[in-house]
Amino acid sequence: MFEPGERTGKFRVGSKQLLLNEQGESYISAEDYAIALLGEVENPQHLHQQMTIVQYVK
Repeated sequence: MFEPGERTGKFRVGSKQLLLNEQGESYISAEDYAIALLGEVENPQHLHQQMTIVQYVK
């Protein structure tokens, strides 16, 4: 799930494996997604790879 929300700064970044939060959901706010994506642009960790991001809490 990807929707507008709150910037928490509490998220995990992974590769191909689906990441889930404590509630068993794959959720990220647009605000935290932007932080994670810009972090990847500034400091690439997943070159030519799939990247997964999940927020810890909803």
